[in-house]
Amino acid sequence: MTILASVKSLTSADLKDNLHDIQDNIVTPILMRFGRHIFIKFNDGAKSRAWLRNMFQRVNARQQEHGTRFTINIGFTHQGLKALGLSERALASFPEAFRLGMGQRAGVVGDVGPHAPEHWEGGLGGPDIHAMVWLRTDSDQGREEATDILRQEFEATGGVSIRFIQDTMALAHESGIGSEGEHFGFADPISQPPIEGADLPSYPGDGVLESDGTWRSLKPGEFLLGYEDEVGPRGTMMSEPFELRLNGTYMVFRKLYQDVAAFRRYLATAALSLYGSDDQLHRDLVAAKLMGRWPSGCPIDLSPEKDDPAIAADPDRRNDFTYAGDDQGLRCPLGSHLRRSNPRATPLKRATAVRRHRLLRRGVEYGPHLEDGALEDDGIDRGLINLFIQADIERQFEFVQAEWMKGGEFLGLDPAEHDPINGVGGEGSQMSVPGAKRPFLFDLPTFVTVKGGEYLFVPGLNALAGIIEQKF
Repeated sequence: MTILASVKSLTSADLKDNLHDIQDNIVTPILMRFGRHIFIKFNDGAKSRAWLRNMFQRVNARQQEHGTRFTINIGFTHQGLKALGLSERALASFPEAFRLGMGQRAGVVGDVGPHAPEHWEGGLGGPDIHAMVWLRTDSDQGREEATDILRQEFEATGGVSIRFIQDTMALAHESGIGSEGEHFGFADPISQPPIEGADLPSYPGDGVLESDGTWRSLKPGEFLLGYEDEVGPRGTMMSEPFELRLNGTYMVFRKLYQDVAAFRRYLATAALSLYGSDDQLHRDLVAAKLMGRWPSGCPIDLSPEKDDPAIAADPDRRNDFTYAGDDQGLRCPLGSHLRRSNPRATPLKRATAVRRHRLLRRGVEYGPHLEDGALEDDGIDRGLINLFIQADIERQFEFVQAEWMKGGEFLGLDPAEHDPINGVGGEGSQMSVPGAKRPFLFDLPTFVTVKGGEYLFVPGLNALAGIIEQKF
C-alpha cells in the first residue's frame, strides 16, 4: 500500500532554489555528445554504499567547476534500493509500477512478440540490474577516462559488478535543427514540454494551450517529485518519507533498435501504394505521414503538401500548431507518431487531459549512421536510447505506450492500428492515411524493436546522500 505524506508540496517559485539538488539531465539536458550507460549490480550493501560515497562527489560535476571531462549521474531500480538497505517502509511506499519494474510490466505497455523481455539484452529488466550510471562527455577519450575511474573505484571498494554497458553518440542532422538527428533521417529533438519555474527558453507549442491561444509551461510536479502538478498541491501527495522523494524523479530507460534499411525500402513501397509514385517527393511525403513531421522537422500540420525548411528553422513556428480543423487527419494522419505522442487539441474518443501525460525525453542515438541510399541492413546494431522523465510512470510513460502508441480506439481508429513507427508490425498491422488515392497501408514492417529497458528512481542529491548513509 502506498503511504501518503502530509508535507506540503513545493511550487514553481521554489524550483530555482532547488536546482542545485536535482541531478543533471533532468531539468536541463546534458548536451555533451558522447554517452555511456553502465548497469551495475550491488553484491554487498556496505561495500556498495562505500563506492557510492566515493562516487557521490562526481555527480553533477560540471567541467567548468571541477576541471573534469565528464559528468556522472545515477538512478536505481527498486531491487537496487533494496540491496542498498532501504527500510521496508520506504521500499513499500514506492508506486507499484516502479516496484515491479519494466520487465514485469511488459504486458501493460505492449512489449510483446519481438519486443518481449525474453529477447532483451544484458539482463535488462531482470533482478540483477540494480542501478544505471550514465556518463556524458565531449569525446570518446573522455568516456574511456571516466569509465577507467569508475572501474578503479569498483575494484577499490568491491561489492559492485558491471552487468551491461550501452554507449551512445548523438548524430548531427544535416539541417542543423535540434542538437541531434536520428537514424531514420529526421531532425530530433524539436521540442520538450517546458517546466514552470525553470530558467530555460520555451516556444509556442511546447507547453499547454490556453483558451486565449497562448501557451504556458507545465507545473514542475509533472516531472519532479515534491512539487505541485497540473492538478494542484494535492495532486502530488508523495510517498513517505518526503525527503527521499524531494527533487527526485523517475526515469525510463529504453533501448530501441531501428531497422533503417527496412524503413527506407518501405517508403518507396508505401509511396506507390498511396500515391502511385515512388519518386523522392512522395517517399518524403510518406515519411512525413508516418512521423507527423518532414525530415527537416517541419510539422506536416503546418505544411501538408511539401517540406518547408524555413518553418523548421524558426523555433517560434516549428511547434506552434494544434491540429485544429483537421479532425479527419487530412493534413496529419490521426495515427502518425507525433500526433499520438501529443494529440494536442485533437478530439479524443476517450476523454483525457493531454497535459497530464507529457514526458521529458532525453533521447540519444547509438550505432553509426547507415550509409545514405543503402537499402540493405549492414548487420550493425543502431538505434535510439530514450530516457523518459516523469513524476508518475504509470500515468505518463505507461499510459502513453498502452493508450496512445499501441492502439487506435482513443482516436476513433481501428483497434489494430498501432503507432506506425514504434508499433508491432507484420500481418494485420495497418495505418489509415486520409486523402491518399488508396488511403490505407497494410502489413507494415516492425521498424523499431525494444532491446531492453528499466524503471529507475533518480534521487535528488540530498536524498542520494541519505540513501548512502541509510537515513531512510
